[in-house]
Amino acid sequence: MDMNERKLKILEAIIRDYIETGDPVGSRTISKKYDLGISSATIRNEMADLEELGLIIQPHTSAGRIPSDKGYRLYVDGMMKRPQITPEVEKVIVNLIKEKITRIDSLVEETAKLVAMLTNCTTIAMTPPISQVRIKHIQLVPIDDYSVACVIVTDTNSVKNHVIDTPKAIDFNMCMALTNILNEKLKGSSLSQISVDQIRTSIEEKMKEYGDIASSVLEAIDSTLKQEDTPEIYIRGTNNILDFNGLHDKDKTRELFKLLEEKPYLTKLLDQSKPNTITVKIGEENILTPMKDYSVVTTSYSIGEHTIGNLGIIGPTRMNYDQVVSVLEYVSYHITNMLKDFNDS
Repeated sequence: MDMNERKLKILEAIIRDYIETGDPVGSRTISKKYDLGISSATIRNEMADLEELGLIIQPHTSAGRIPSDKGYRLYVDGMMKRPQITPEVEKVIVNLIKEKITRIDSLVEETAKLVAMLTNCTTIAMTPPISQVRIKHIQLVPIDDYSVACVIVTDTNSVKNHVIDTPKAIDFNMCMALTNILNEKLKGSSLSQISVDQIRTSIEEKMKEYGDIASSVLEAIDSTLKQEDTPEIYIRGTNNILDFNGLHDKDKTRELFKLLEEKPYLTKLLDQSKPNTITVKIGEENILTPMKDYSVVTTSYSIGEHTIGNLGIIGPTRMNYDQVVSVLEYVSYHITNMLKDFNDS
């Protein structure tokens, strides 16, 4: 059985009406509410075909129909009409990004909060583990004769400060010389790419008198950063779960709340996102069993090919896909572009 334009229009009407009201949709509702130019009887026949195609289903004994996961997929892939972001919302988003651009962790957290508010869904945001970020700059500053402050700035604009005890006395000139060598060797490298032994050898070849001090600095950087090698995850809008219309099963709601406490699950959920692309997983398409009654929309933002943050939205399968995708596209686009401009400056 082929999908013709009439069937597509009726399916779109059913999906839009169900997203808006949460009530099963009958042929009479479509005939009265949507100007499709066809009779209620014809709509009823076409709905029977749509049901046979697995695009709509009959819940319980209701006379109306609701979209299936397959129906939502057809809608998301070809029927969505992305609404224009209003100037007021645009201003709020852009101002937030500009204000927080110097601290990615803060930007990700505040963006999650804003997106949850704009979409009335639950938002999950994640920054990358420290091993995946790249070093933008290192600065060594002497504190006293036998200790230095090591300041590391990453490409996510996070700042890591470490106080390091040195085996030999160190002065300002030595700090500057080591700073220059470390930046020459480490700038642009991810923490996972750094080989302490190779860099130590390189420094010893250039400046043998700094070998012991360089070893202390490198080992402190390596051990401290690896201790922090877990992504930071922010969850906002959890109360929206209680407002998801049509989700009256307390056990399923409780199961979702429990999943939101499991960091490995959330990481797996967000790992399905692709850089600067919107990924939509609907109901049964989700790999995690507790998510099969929900839809998950994810994206990520990056500097070049380097992902520096993931953002996901959890909502009912009857979420407002048009609005959710529009908001995520706008946020991802502006964060990526502003990060590029900031790091190029």
